[in-house]
Amino acid sequence: MGMNWSLITASNNEAVLQSCLAASPCVGHARDFNVMRGYASAGAAYNAGMRQAKGEILVFAHQDVYLPPGWENCLSKAVACLSATDPQWAVLGVFGITRGLEPRGHLYCTGLQKVLGSPFAEPIKCDSLDEVLLVLRRSSGLSFDERLPGFHLYGTDICLEAQRLGFPSYIVPAFCVHNTAGLAFLPTAFWRAYLYVRGKWVDRLPVRTPCTLITYWCMPILTSVLKNSRLHCLKRFPVGTRVRNPGAFYDELVTAGAVTQHPCRDSH
Repeated sequence: MGMNWSLITASNNEAVLQSCLAASPCVGHARDFNVMRGYASAGAAYNAGMRQAKGEILVFAHQDVYLPPGWENCLSKAVACLSATDPQWAVLGVFGITRGLEPRGHLYCTGLQKVLGSPFAEPIKCDSLDEVLLVLRRSSGLSFDERLPGFHLYGTDICLEAQRLGFPSYIVPAFCVHNTAGLAFLPTAFWRAYLYVRGKWVDRLPVRTPCTLITYWCMPILTSVLKNSRLHCLKRFPVGTRVRNPGAFYDELVTAGAVTQHPCRDSH
């Protein structure tokens, strides 16, 4: 019997959704695909999606993520591995910060125009995860914090919630393409989320996330403002753009050798 999983996303752009996540070959293998529209925060959208979903394994992915052929087999292997070695796992992701404070994972980001991380074989225990794709074990009882504003840092927050309850989080080998338009600098909404997480977890600071360090004195905010001001004056905003066909783009990455043959394809 295959993995009992549901796919959930928050969407505000139908064209992006249909060309990326909805176009992923594995969507038809999920027990259900729940698209949440019109929510003010990721927490509210994802908790609503969780209530609708029927699977035990809940996959929360950005609408601009493309999951290559066989992706669900990689996730299934990781879940099976953890079921044997650490059945109390609560949260998984494809990119994050390890217990040793190292960034690990494996995906391609069009906004950054590069592969992030490198291939690895076994799940890696971590302290925080990037929000691009998260996986929850429903029976852990975890849910997202709906008071966390907007759509940032909820991956870090839910890992901290899992740790508070004694549940571990892991980075798993399940390569995907984040087909995103790049940002020249982190938006104000990100820093609002930063301040919320800082206040909520003040006793755990500093907390390293995949894209910043949350500290008591909030120095990363000041550093970011100064850096952004300098870039604005120099008019330097080197960012990538979203590709029209992420499936074809993935095949090009494999053909060019930028990404090795996806291990999930071999599991068919």
